[in-house]
Amino acid sequence: MTAPTFSTLGALVGLVLAIILIVKKVHPAYSLIFGALIGGIIGGGGLAETVKAMVGGAQSMMSPVLRIMTSGILAGALIKTGSAETIADTIVKKLGQKRAIAAIAIATMIICAVGVFIDIAVITVAPIAIAIAKKANLSKAGILLAMIGGGKAGNIISPNPNTIAASEAFG
Repeated sequence: MTAPTFSTLGALVGLVLAIILIVKKVHPAYSLIFGALIGGIIGGGGLAETVKAMVGGAQSMMSPVLRIMTSGILAGALIKTGSAETIADTIVKKLGQKRAIAAIAIATMIICAVGVFIDIAVITVAPIAIAIAKKANLSKAGILLAMIGGGKAGNIISPNPNTIAASEAFG
């Protein structure tokens, strides 16, 4: 079975309709769904094919969206419960202010090295890193660079598909 094809006219009509509805203060989610539905029908897909394409598109997006939502929930829980502050206090007390940035970089590196995507690792570690920055009088930019640097180091050493593909290019 081949994927349905929709005309450019249908896509444009759907987009314009969604924008008009959003400007008229209709909730953006409903506006986009309605615009996609009308655009698909006008674009030649028919009702059944349009709905099937919309459901398929939503299903393909759910995995990345859920990963980001879950890490955001974890980060929120770390902040709300005071866990981020407690972890930050412990890190600064045990390692000292000078080693706090290294601790954040290493923590993010380890999280990424086990296969967690860097955006998820940074969102998860950020509340702790920001609390450490406050305790150790470090800049937010320095902590952010430590998280990103640690995450990229973890990406480089982890056996993920991107790393394997890059290493194959070198023989």
